Amino acid sequence: MFRYNIDDRQQAIRDRVTAFAKTNIEPFSKELDHRDDPDRFAMNIYQALAKEGFTALRMPKQYGGGGVSSIEYTTLIEELCYNDAAVCLLDAVTELATYPIYTFGTEEQKRKYVPKCASGEILPAFVLTEPAAGSDAVNQKTTAILEGDQWVINGEKIFIMHGDVADLFVLFVKVEGGGDDDKASRKISAILVEAKKDGKYIPGVKTATLKKKMGMRAATTGRIWLENVRVPKENLLGEVGKGFKIAMNTLDGARIGVAAQGLGIAQRALQESIDYAKKRICFGQPIGKFQAIQWMIADMATQIEAARMMAYKVSMMQDKGEKFSIEAAQAKLFATETAKFCVDRAMQIHGGYGYIGEFSPIEKLYRDQRIMEIYEGTSEIQRLVISGSYLR
Repeated sequence: MFRYNIDDRQQAIRDRVTAFAKTNIEPFSKELDHRDDPDRFAMNIYQALAKEGFTALRMPKQYGGGGVSSIEYTTLIEELCYNDAAVCLLDAVTELATYPIYTFGTEEQKRKYVPKCASGEILPAFVLTEPAAGSDAVNQKTTAILEGDQWVINGEKIFIMHGDVADLFVLFVKVEGGGDDDKASRKISAILVEAKKDGKYIPGVKTATLKKKMGMRAATTGRIWLENVRVPKENLLGEVGKGFKIAMNTLDGARIGVAAQGLGIAQRALQESIDYAKKRICFGQPIGKFQAIQWMIADMATQIEAARMMAYKVSMMQDKGEKFSIEAAQAKLFATETAKFCVDRAMQIHGGYGYIGEFSPIEKLYRDQRIMEIYEGTSEIQRLVISGSYLR
């Protein structure tokens, strides 16, 4: 496989993931994608990821994490996604949900929650999207009212990764009476909700698993209802009215991860196509001898390398503490659409053997890829972010 490493630490991550995948991913990938009970969260694999230290790799060392660079984390996600995109999500969602806590939380909140997320003891979820607030994230309808020393929360969330099984919600709400400013984004706040106690949901919390997902089937997606849910006042994350800033900051970093996911799927599509083109005989010779196939592979490989450089560049910017919102949007946009291009070309190269999942992973790659152009900001939202910056 063709890989370019900026430093040796990346190769070490690749080697760890390869070894992990042989034992914990390859034997179960098809079963998780086609099992009769797709609603069941893959807890055994999640715990294996946590035991290996993958779920905590990006978290600070003082709270039980690995403390690695953004470059190393990008490499981890790329390699996990190469092996199975849905298993990769089990890992990536934990980082997504924990990042706001170790970045914006109080010292007490960090010490209370981050080590448990790092070890896999508790499962966190980033709870932002609502039925009427997806791309329009400001349009939050879930409310929180401060009554004495407790927040009283009411609302509904949807399309929440881990939302049907999570122990801890990083929940975004509109605070009623949150200030005189009429600007909607300045009323949004983030609150930590311990959704379960002794394995059961606290009063007022109800969840459901969303069924018949097109792809990413090993990583469940949930719907959440909150009715008069009471949470201690001190569970506010950051300040009242700073929730939108917290969410957008978190999503900037998450877009680097989604770019890495796109890289992983695109690379797998390319490798499967190369292998198939060498062994598939047509008109008396391997199809890799035909110019049409050669050009498809050339285009795939070139786009992948361009996407990889974009993802690595923005990872280095994050490591240096530079602003990277625009570059993250560009990397996410280009890498996920590169993945779409590559799985489409791979399907064409494989023909019927790609379309039928019994014969190759191309059919699964095709389904898993599609969500990458939607979550963490659709391709259209990325284009708005990018163009808005340049036009300003």
